[in-house]
Amino acid sequence: MSAGLAKAALDCVSWGCAVFPLHYPVARGGALACSCGNRECRNPAKHPYASHAPRGLRDATTDLRQVERWWVAGVPYNISIRTGEASGIVVIDVDPRHRGNETLAELEGRFGVLPPTWRFRTGGGGEHILFRHPGHRVQNGASKIGDGIDVRGDGGYIVGPGSRHISGRYYAVDVDHHPDDVELAEMPAWLETMVSGPSKPNGTCAAALPENWRKLVAEGVTEGRRNEAIARLVGLLLRKHIDPLVALDLCRTWNTCRCRPPLDDDEVVTTVNSIVGRELARRAAGYD
Repeated sequence: MSAGLAKAALDCVSWGCAVFPLHYPVARGGALACSCGNRECRNPAKHPYASHAPRGLRDATTDLRQVERWWVAGVPYNISIRTGEASGIVVIDVDPRHRGNETLAELEGRFGVLPPTWRFRTGGGGEHILFRHPGHRVQNGASKIGDGIDVRGDGGYIVGPGSRHISGRYYAVDVDHHPDDVELAEMPAWLETMVSGPSKPNGTCAAALPENWRKLVAEGVTEGRRNEAIARLVGLLLRKHIDPLVALDLCRTWNTCRCRPPLDDDEVVTTVNSIVGRELARRAAGYD
């Protein structure tokens, strides 16, 4: 078992993912329990193994020697993958026990099928769908984009392939979406819009969905929302590889025709320049 876990952890590192050890299931009284020994453990076989990862996900590493030291010793630690910029990934966690499959089907029906990308099967019967990190902070969120679909981004982690669930089932790579065979995809625009938006108190995404772009462009905005709207519009144009100067002219025209009252031209230029700078930095970092 430990040799298999060591290989699984090293595989994760080979895909660019930073990993660290978690507690694991142990047999106790004819059933499986968390190795932490707490009979009331609320996150069994899913929380950091403190003696090796005292800082939790901040101890995640891609150092092969450190990974070998953790797993080759023979203890069957579960594998955790740190999400976010540290591993270059954002994870969509689909939990069918809370209608995650139905929610994903509804979203794909409205906005389009997700592109081929890495997918992992979870020990709880769900699925981790991995996408390339977009280059700006992505907050974690439970049911952030709908019932049964969590987001794991910066400051989060998932249980990785090779690990054992407290049910006794194993986490595994989906053979049809294996990182050795399928490229890590960028999130489609509609998904990134939902993932990047802040969460409401009830956990759902507060960001405007792509279907509202037409309404925004046609109806415009009033004072208090103008800078945000222009920033979003120029961000959309740049992600579609529209020339920055063309994007600036389009935003100037939209500001004049749709903002009530229009922003000063200097303020439009400043807002657009700020977003252009972020986008160019994102591309330079290899996220394009």
